Amino acid sequence: MTPIIVNGAAGRMGRRILALAAEQPSAFRIVAGVDRQAGTLRDLGIASDAPVLISLPVEPGAAVIDFSHHAAFPAVAKHCAANGMALASGTTGIAPTTIDGELGAAAERIACMHAGNMSVGVNVLLDVAARLAKALGSDYDIEITEAHHNQKQDAPSGTAFALADAITAATGRSRADHVYGREGQTGARRKGEIGIHALRMGDVVGDHTVWFVGGGERIQLGHLAHTRDIFARGALRAAAFLAAAKPGRYVMRDVLGL
Repeated sequence: MTPIIVNGAAGRMGRRILALAAEQPSAFRIVAGVDRQAGTLRDLGIASDAPVLISLPVEPGAAVIDFSHHAAFPAVAKHCAANGMALASGTTGIAPTTIDGELGAAAERIACMHAGNMSVGVNVLLDVAARLAKALGSDYDIEITEAHHNQKQDAPSGTAFALADAITAATGRSRADHVYGREGQTGARRKGEIGIHALRMGDVVGDHTVWFVGGGERIQLGHLAHTRDIFARGALRAAAFLAAAKPGRYVMRDVLGL
């Protein structure tokens, strides 16, 4: 049984993670939720008497699932590392340099990871997109589009960043080749750039498409999320993996055995 703490318990993702964990008492023990208002999980509509705290508790051996605010990430990582608690973060809007720095330090003491998207399907998409980009070569233009609900606070999405980074690593590009939207007299498209574009509308859970367009043809790879449960299940799977893993920095490919 994996003991878990969910940081960002009252958010969309936090509630779904906790609800699914409460349905699996033989697999997960909910230590606590953490959010801005104290209470119990029943106050959030979840069938559990576990507390909701306003700060992370100390629970060595537990796994913290973090879907909170990007500004809190450094403190969360330091708390987990100092107290022997594994960390699986899906919080978006964190600068890549912050993720690398904080997880690099934490990985010396705990098992930890950050994933822009924890669904099985998206992580297979990351693998396929990277291999396809490498196979097609530099003559194909690559564009990434993503769509999310109108309450999402950051753009582009963490998944869009992850797709761009996977393609970048596979093709010898750098983040300097990423272009976020286009406006005005941009001139002709520069060879090798990766365009990334965000849509915000309605209640869209998460849509991602990667376009590979060459002379006379185009290939589209896509993933459409119908429910947040796919991310919640992935987060729980990651927590169980990390709670049993040796200290180090991991990715969803490790969790899923890809």
